[in-house]
Amino acid sequence: MMKKTNPKKIRPLKTRDDKLGLALSGGGFRAAFFHAGVLAQMAQLGLLRHVEVLSTVSGGSIIGALYYLHLKNLLESKTDAEITDRDYQEIIERIEQDFFAAVQRNIRMRTFLNPFKNIRMSRANYSRSDRIGELYDRHFYRPVVDPKRQTMIEMRELKIFPQGDKPDFYPLRDNAGRKAKAPILLLNATTLNTGHNWRFEASKMGEPERSEELAMEIDKNLRLRQPKAYQDIIAKQQNFELGLAVAASACVPGIFHPLAISDLYPDDIRVQLVDGGVHDNQGIQGLLDLGCTRFIVSDASGQMDDEPDPATSIASVIGRTNSILMDRVREEQLFSLLGGGNSPDGDSRPVAFMHLRRGISAEAVSWIGPDGTPSTERVSEREPEVAGESFGVAQEVQRLLSKIRTDLDCFTEVEAYSLMLDGYKMSEVELRSVSGIRDLIPSKVKVNAPAWRFLKIAPWMAQPTAAYLKQLEVGNQLLFKIFYLSRMVTSVTLLVVAVILMFLWSFFKDEIIGFLARPLTIGRLIAILILAALGFIPKLSRLIKIIGFLRKPLEFLVRFFTRALPPAIASLFVWIDLGIYDQLFLRWGKVERLESPQSWR
Repeated sequence: MMKKTNPKKIRPLKTRDDKLGLALSGGGFRAAFFHAGVLAQMAQLGLLRHVEVLSTVSGGSIIGALYYLHLKNLLESKTDAEITDRDYQEIIERIEQDFFAAVQRNIRMRTFLNPFKNIRMSRANYSRSDRIGELYDRHFYRPVVDPKRQTMIEMRELKIFPQGDKPDFYPLRDNAGRKAKAPILLLNATTLNTGHNWRFEASKMGEPERSEELAMEIDKNLRLRQPKAYQDIIAKQQNFELGLAVAASACVPGIFHPLAISDLYPDDIRVQLVDGGVHDNQGIQGLLDLGCTRFIVSDASGQMDDEPDPATSIASVIGRTNSILMDRVREEQLFSLLGGGNSPDGDSRPVAFMHLRRGISAEAVSWIGPDGTPSTERVSEREPEVAGESFGVAQEVQRLLSKIRTDLDCFTEVEAYSLMLDGYKMSEVELRSVSGIRDLIPSKVKVNAPAWRFLKIAPWMAQPTAAYLKQLEVGNQLLFKIFYLSRMVTSVTLLVVAVILMFLWSFFKDEIIGFLARPLTIGRLIAILILAALGFIPKLSRLIKIIGFLRKPLEFLVRFFTRALPPAIASLFVWIDLGIYDQLFLRWGKVERLESPQSWR
C-alpha cells in the first residue's frame, strides 16, 4: 500500500452505507491483461461479490464490460443464496481463455481488413472507432450473450435483473440486502465538445453532473446533460451499442478517429468522444460520484518516463508537456483518493492500489557540490515500500512490464501471462494488507485455488532468463516486433522484397523511368496544391459563409482520400500481416520456447 504523509486513522465504516468500488484504468490490452490478473485474485479471495460500482476507462472498459456480461448471466441464472465464490472463479477462468484467444486475432489491424468498411469511413458518422466497436462486439461480447446473435448488444440490455429479486431491481437501492451485489457499470469517455467526462451506463449516457459546490463556479463550459433513461432520447440513439461505448472509451487520440454521436442534442451539436483517459485515466471520479466508501484501483496506465536531456523542438515540447499534464492529472486523482482529500470528514479511506511500477526503485539525484563533484550521500527517499521480489516479480521484469505497449494488437503468451500474473501476485499482497478491504475476505478458503494458465510463467518472472527479458523488451515496440525476435524472418522478408522489386524493375523498367523523368508542370503542381488544400477548406468555410455550402462535400472528399481509400488499398497487406507475421510473432512468444530458469524460487 502506498505510503502517505501524515497518515490518518481509517474511520469506522457503517455497514449499511458501505460500498466497494473497483476502478480499472486505461492502457490498451496491456491494462486489460493486468486487470484480468487482479480480477482473478479478487475472485480467489471472494471479493468480487462485494463490488457495487465498476468504473472503467479505455483498456479497462474492454475487459470490464466482458466481466460485467458474464456476471449478468450469473446473477440472472442463480438466486443470491445459490451463488458461490466458485461461480466468480469460473467466470474469470473463462475470461482468461476467451479474452486471450480474441486478442490474438489482432483487433486493431482487423479494422483495416474489410475494404468495404474502409470505404464506408467516408461518412461523417462512421470511422475506424465505429469499426473497432463492431469488432469488440463480435469477438468479445456477443459470444457471452449469444454466439448465434447477428445484431450488436445494446447498452440498455445491460441492466441486471437478479434471479429471485424485485422485478424493478435498482442497484443503488436494492443491493444492501444481497450477498452477491449487482454492480453499476460506468464506461468512461471524454467529450471533445466540452472537455467533460462522458459516461455510458445501462440506463443512460451523457455528461454526469458534478456534485461539488464549487463545480458550477469553476467550470463555465456547456454540459451535455444525461437523460434519466435511454427511452427519453431521440429514437435513433435509444439502442446505442455496447461495442461503440467501449470503442469511445478506448478511442486513443491520434490513433483512432473520435467516435461521433449525431442528433442527440439541438443546435447541430455532434458529440465527438475520445478516450476516457484524457479526463480521468484511472476511473476514480466515477467511484466517488456514486458514493463508494472502499476502493480497489487497478492502474496499468502508461506513466511518464524521465528525460535527462529533453528535446526542445516544437513537436517534442508539445508531446512532452502533454505527458506532463496527463501525469499530473493521474497524480492528483490518486493523491486525493489516497490522502482522503475528498472524504466528507477528511479521513483516509480504505484503498487498495496496484500499479505497474509498484516495487521499482527510483533515483533521487543530488546536486554537484562546490568542489565540482556530485554528492555521494545515500538517499532512500525513492525506495519502494514493497519490493517486487516480495510478490515473486524481479524488479527488472516489473520495469519492462511497465513499458509494454498500450496497443490493441495481438499479444503473445509470454506478454499476456506475465501481465496477468503480475496483477494477480501484486494484488494479493495489497488486498490482504489494507484494513477495510481484507475484512471482506473470508477467513477460510472454501474452494481450491483455480489452476490459472498464466501461473506457468511464474518461474521466469521470479528469475528471468535472457530470452524472457528479450521478449518483454520487444513488447515495447509498436511495429515489426517479429523482426526484433527473429533474424531468420527478417532475412527471408528482405530477400522476398528484393525479389519482388527486381521482378517489377525487369517488367516495368521503361514505365518507371518514364514516370520519374516527367517534368513537374504548372498544371500538376496546381493539382497537388488543390488536393493539399482540401484539408483546410472545410475549416475555412466555417468562417467564410459565401462558400459554406461547399463544406460538407469537401469534408467528404477529405475523408474519402484520407480515411477510406488508402486503408482500402492497403487491406491486402493487412491480410499478409495477419496471416504470416502475426502468426510467427505469436508462435515465437509461446512460453514453451523459453529456456528453463536454472532454478525455481
